[in-house]
Amino acid sequence: MAPTAAVRFTRVYEAHYADVLAYCARRVNRTEAEDVASEVFVVLWRRMDRFEDEAPLPWLYSVAYRAISNRRRGAQRRLRLSERLRGLGNGEAEPAEDVVVRREQDRVVLEAISKLRPADQEVLRLAAWEESSAPLIAEVVGCSVPAAEQRLHRAKRRLAKVLSSPFESIVPAPTIKEGGRRT
Repeated sequence: MAPTAAVRFTRVYEAHYADVLAYCARRVNRTEAEDVASEVFVVLWRRMDRFEDEAPLPWLYSVAYRAISNRRRGAQRRLRLSERLRGLGNGEAEPAEDVVVRREQDRVVLEAISKLRPADQEVLRLAAWEESSAPLIAEVVGCSVPAAEQRLHRAKRRLAKVLSSPFESIVPAPTIKEGGRRT
């Protein structure tokens, strides 16, 4: 007799909740990560009667990716509306990555990554942070394996280009006062 949907859900939840939470926590703050992880498993529960996947982690990452994207779009809309209502300029919040990673080298890389398109950022994060292979990346972002390999290759090339750009574009140059003294 096949296990019930509730039993299968419990198995998937116990096996992968920590992975999904870690995936989310590397992209958003801890509280939001917990909310997103919960959303992922709500979606899984709703689809459990049709869900037959033996290796559901890529699918769970895919759901998390979309949930985080939706939250970011919503947050951007709220921010723009708030700025219009208050007449404020640019009130962007510090990115979650800057809060988590404080080392200067990491800041430089994170700054360079932030200059890339969101799709490039996600492919690089999946490869580096989740240690995902091309097939897993393909499943998460919804493309073929060769397309995922190509996206990763191009994202790495774009990142290298940003990192090799003049150093002054990432770190402000010191100012020179009268008498040739740097500040």
